[in-house]
Amino acid sequence: MYRNKENSLKFQGNGQREKKRSVKGIKYIRKWRIIVESKIVFGKVETTSLLIIVMTTQLFISFPRFVAEKAGTAGWILIVYLTVLSLFLFTIISKMYKNFQGKDIIDIGEYVGGNIGRILIGLIIIIDYMFIAPGVLREFSDSLKIITLDKTPIGFVMLFFLIGMITAAFYGIEPITRFSAIIVPIVAAAFILIIIGIIPNFNLTNLFPLMGSGVNNIFIKGIPNVSIFSGISILFILPPFLNSYDCFRKTGFYSILLSGFFLTVGALIYTLSIPYPASTEFTMPMYTLARTIDWGRFFTRIESIFVFVWAASAFIYLSILLFFIVYVFKKTFRLEYYTPLILPVSVLVFAFALIPESMMRVFQLESQIFRAYAWIVTFGMPIILLMAALLIKKKKGAVPNEKNS
Repeated sequence: MYRNKENSLKFQGNGQREKKRSVKGIKYIRKWRIIVESKIVFGKVETTSLLIIVMTTQLFISFPRFVAEKAGTAGWILIVYLTVLSLFLFTIISKMYKNFQGKDIIDIGEYVGGNIGRILIGLIIIIDYMFIAPGVLREFSDSLKIITLDKTPIGFVMLFFLIGMITAAFYGIEPITRFSAIIVPIVAAAFILIIIGIIPNFNLTNLFPLMGSGVNNIFIKGIPNVSIFSGISILFILPPFLNSYDCFRKTGFYSILLSGFFLTVGALIYTLSIPYPASTEFTMPMYTLARTIDWGRFFTRIESIFVFVWAASAFIYLSILLFFIVYVFKKTFRLEYYTPLILPVSVLVFAFALIPESMMRVFQLESQIFRAYAWIVTFGMPIILLMAALLIKKKKGAVPNEKNS
């Protein structure tokens, strides 16, 4: 009897010790995961590739049509102008960011307004990305349905993209960024292949009148269209993952320049191939161009390469959006993990993507709302926030006056 009691007490004691060890082990694993996550660092190549994917994927859907509607035959001139304007605005932001190395836009919001500032800035970014993600998901899904899956329900096509988004977001930012560095050269090669293939269709007379819809429409009314570079806002969330301020600054310049180059070339070849106003009627401009390639009977259906590259870009782009939505939510509300948010946010993105009645309605929302006002979040908010942060820092004596320096 006594031996049995002693054995049972020993067994209970061992069980409690094992539970304590397992709890300590779980806590250690959680701490290790947080430390590893915080030590993820990217270089210029990976970060630039990530931003190029975000800013140029629009080229594969409705972007060339949008530019043709805004500037007519001068769409490529509009993009050159917007690229210069974006570089100017980013220069202002990057110079002010020099005093806040390693801090992202949410940290600066907290520096300016405390918890309220952090939550406000975080919510603005979340709402912005939650407006973009469903629209992009619907555009890509509708396009894929038109190209290859014409008899498949749109919800099923969206699930195809959604599963890829969820999987990538669970793996985290590091695999997404590394894969972006791999996919960008492939996308660039496919893009060059399309350009070479459609050269016989070029007609220089399509570029005239040179100023398209007019100087006023391009250089004055066209200013809000700087929203085409709204993807650069992701860079303002990335400082904790970057090596230095120099990496932040150079990455921003390189990504805007390269993205501007690809967007300009895309708009130019579209204008050279399809005359205005016919260029405003195609829902998938780049796919339409790819279908016109004719290299003889042994090289047919070249557009299939375009579809593959286009789908890969879509997966990466949507995965980036989903990850940063949950990451910003986690940081805004100081949660320990972001992974439990992935499925609920994915369901919301899927539900919102089903709201527009058609692909044309998505185009209208994108043109009339997003492209008209996204620049406020991308450039306006960081400039105002950084100016306020610099004033606060100056009052505290952390930023030396020019006279003293």
